[in-house]
Amino acid sequence: MNALFSPVNIVAMALFATALAWRIYQTYRAPRVLPNWAITVTIVCVAGSFLAQQKVISGWLDGLAGKGTGRLVNNVLLAFGVCALLLVFLGSALGPRRPRRVLFELVPLSGAIALMLVAMAITPPEKRGLALSPKLVHEPGVALFYLGAGLYLIYGLAACAWWIFRYIRTADRHLRTGLKLGAAGLICLSAGSVFRALYIVIAWAFGPSVPILLTVAVPLVILGIVLFLAGITYPGARARFAALRRRRQHRLHHERLTPLWTVLAEIYPNIVLRSTPQGPWERWRPRTVHRHYYRRVIEIRDGLVQLSPYLETDLTALAVDDPLAAAEALKTAIARQAAGEETDGRAKLVLPGGGADIESDVRPLLALSAAISRNEA
Repeated sequence: MNALFSPVNIVAMALFATALAWRIYQTYRAPRVLPNWAITVTIVCVAGSFLAQQKVISGWLDGLAGKGTGRLVNNVLLAFGVCALLLVFLGSALGPRRPRRVLFELVPLSGAIALMLVAMAITPPEKRGLALSPKLVHEPGVALFYLGAGLYLIYGLAACAWWIFRYIRTADRHLRTGLKLGAAGLICLSAGSVFRALYIVIAWAFGPSVPILLTVAVPLVILGIVLFLAGITYPGARARFAALRRRRQHRLHHERLTPLWTVLAEIYPNIVLRSTPQGPWERWRPRTVHRHYYRRVIEIRDGLVQLSPYLETDLTALAVDDPLAAAEALKTAIARQAAGEETDGRAKLVLPGGGADIESDVRPLLALSAAISRNEA
């Protein structure tokens, strides 16, 4: 049990959990997109394969369905995971030809699984499920089992890496980083499978085994799994961090706009939009923060438009150059409005909207609100 929760395993399981949670969310949002389902299946299968090779779980599977079951489940799940990953790329690239190619990809997968089942059946019961070693490499059933599993992994992983390198040039910068990590992981996994296959072939072709090939293969497989998980997790994790940062910024800006909003809401109560009934969990949802922020910006804009006939200057432009002077101009306009002074009644453009996004348009409002807060203090 202690080996199951080793530092390396804990890191791997955390990556599996993060990647799986993100993919389930993506699949929930777009349930009809084949690549979303395929990559979710990939993560489930690779995670299951990783767990099945742990001694505690492998021993439990052997006790449940016979010796060698844990090793068989480990390799079959890994083969399914690689096939599903390949379907991710095929589903994105082939269009109308996709169903036929999907069926074609099931042929080598079925062949590999059938070969593993036959190899397990012809292996003596006492040797089933044992790790590949110099003592067992010349056992036909053991060699056939690992060779069949390895050859399919080499094919599937190499094909996936080829598709990644094909997409990597057209991907955006952040997705490109994830693809590079994923490709590096697949290359490591494929290299580990190649070394294991070479170990078997050399032992059968020339007699003596070369243990160094297995020694190199194991860390390559572990490194490959970690890099692959990091690659598929990176874009989602970065998107979540960016969303959290944006949510925090909107919450902060909402608070900083309060002084300006309060002044305008007092003289123009009609700018306050009607609130809709909210459920008990509504306040904790991410979209609630953004909705409150955009609502405040809209209400402030409406208030400034209504006050604009009393303004004698471009308030938002002045707020950027001299926020205190803009606050005084706003105060003067409010005094004129309260005194009922006659104006031409024409609304003026108080927020040009020439920025690249709403955030740049809000900057002068933030400066104006800060100046009002300092004046009140």
